[in-house]
Amino acid sequence: MDWQYFLIRANDVLTIGVGVTAFALGVYLWAYNRESRVARAFLGLLGCVLGVYLVDLLLTNITNLERASALLRMQWIGITFTPAFYLMFVRAIRRSVLEDHAAPWLGPTSFLTSAAILLCVVYTDWVVSGGRISAGVFHMQSGPLFYPFAVYLGVTTLWGVRATLSARQRCYTRAARRRMAYLSIGFVAPAMGVFPYLLLTGWPSQLPTMFLWLFLIVGNVAVASMLVLMAYSVAFIGVFTPDRVIKHRLVRFLLRGPLTAILALSMFAVGWLLEPLLGLGPFTLSLIAMGGTVVLAQLGVELAKPLLDLALYREGHVEVAQVQELSQRLLTTADLRQFLENVLAALCEALHSKGGFLAILVDDKLSWEIWCDLWLTPETRAEIPLAEVARANSQDRFIFWDGYWVLPIHDREGQTLLGLAGLQSPEVALPLSETQDALLTQLRLQITAALEDRRLQQEVFAAFSPLLPELKDIQQRGQLLRYEGQAVEGFSTNLSTDLPQWVHDALAHYWGGPRLTENPLLDLAIVKQAAIANDGNPVKGLRTVLTEAIEQLRPDGERKLTAPEWLLYNILEMKFLRGHKVREVTLKLAVSEADFYRKQRVAIENLAQIIAEMEKEARKPT
Repeated sequence: MDWQYFLIRANDVLTIGVGVTAFALGVYLWAYNRESRVARAFLGLLGCVLGVYLVDLLLTNITNLERASALLRMQWIGITFTPAFYLMFVRAIRRSVLEDHAAPWLGPTSFLTSAAILLCVVYTDWVVSGGRISAGVFHMQSGPLFYPFAVYLGVTTLWGVRATLSARQRCYTRAARRRMAYLSIGFVAPAMGVFPYLLLTGWPSQLPTMFLWLFLIVGNVAVASMLVLMAYSVAFIGVFTPDRVIKHRLVRFLLRGPLTAILALSMFAVGWLLEPLLGLGPFTLSLIAMGGTVVLAQLGVELAKPLLDLALYREGHVEVAQVQELSQRLLTTADLRQFLENVLAALCEALHSKGGFLAILVDDKLSWEIWCDLWLTPETRAEIPLAEVARANSQDRFIFWDGYWVLPIHDREGQTLLGLAGLQSPEVALPLSETQDALLTQLRLQITAALEDRRLQQEVFAAFSPLLPELKDIQQRGQLLRYEGQAVEGFSTNLSTDLPQWVHDALAHYWGGPRLTENPLLDLAIVKQAAIANDGNPVKGLRTVLTEAIEQLRPDGERKLTAPEWLLYNILEMKFLRGHKVREVTLKLAVSEADFYRKQRVAIENLAQIIAEMEKEARKPT
């Protein structure tokens, strides 16, 4: 085997690999971190690296020196702008961790300098001159301004390393210091990847050519590794997502993206080398190897998921596993419907019924959504003897009503009615046979278990929902403390999607209830101020704030129930402050029930806007 040829092909694969890695990391940071100033600056560095490696790839099969020289000059777009993006990147890090005292003109000047150097490369020979070949590699020759540029790039890189190490000393947590150390280690990667080493002296003729390719291979591996190390550190800066989520998301992306691409390209190259030896046509074994590698790599990532979770989550892997198990076992509305439809169909089949229905009791009302070859009209539904069924105990079998056999569904203790199962004119005689009775009992228990589990799950969600805004706030505080050392006072009320929901919950339990007494709005400054005026009672303070905010929605003049300008105020005042039922309010306001709920949502959003403005005024320094 020609080992030099093998090394050249291996270097080609790694050149593509570095380019793919830079592109993939850029896509990831743009998708998840583009709001971060640090990430946007790092995207510029990745773009420079990607441009340089793309030209290296284009030079692979070119034999014309003039064409190669044109491409090499174009490659300097990435080379010349690397110092400018380095400076931008370092300043972004300093702003995130400590104060940046650099002059404001420094950034624009660095980009203008890079543009001037690029113009010199394109139109003159001051920086680089005509191309040549050393050890089979195209490269330019250095001009009089090349060495000042090399010093400029080197000084910028070293200054950046020093700045990141200084920033590391200002980090407030061990994890932040560790990641800033990773950033310092990988900081030289873009400079290593773009710098044209052969312009210094060319390749010494006394050294074997194979050493050049070994040097390039090792360099490509080092650049790719350090770019990943830098991206890993950057991914945590300015993001309020928990660390475990960032780790898991980034690692899975790298495994499914760049690593899979590099493995697939490597297997393509191996197949391409083996095809002549095996007497196969071109692009036969290589394409099969590449396609198989992509499929097997995805399967490998999926199978390795438990090990990845254990390595990434460490102390929290047990809790994360429980949450993942919960998400997989979660009984959604669609899941419950499908399960109950299957049980109802089995019930109809067991008793030879033409059709059936299953009504679930929700807030003392029957919810009609499940049927089997049967549709009941609203008039028919209203005639179901719900009061009689509610008095039935768990030992009762059927209630006979208008050709239907109605089966009450109680909880396991037989105390609470969960719903009704009805069968139309079953073709069996009572008493049921032992087999039919056992099957009926089993199906009834399955319906009971499903409805009880669903109800318990909804109670858990209702208890958990108020925690979500607080958990989000805790995550934000943790990120700010990590890099800036600044605590966040109170909860955010900048009209996020959470604020209208908090207002609605507080109004729903206006006269008492957990949605009022445990509402995140209790942490607002205006509520705390109102509590002082209400004997230190925060709940009364929240009621006062809600009442004042509703009064701000009140139009001027005499109150009118049906006037459009009074509609929002009337809905809030009558529904929540007076506690009228929806039907009463709709009749008095002369609106449909659907229109009522639409206007109620608009009213609550306006109320949230008013409360946010009140909070902003309360937080202003006196």
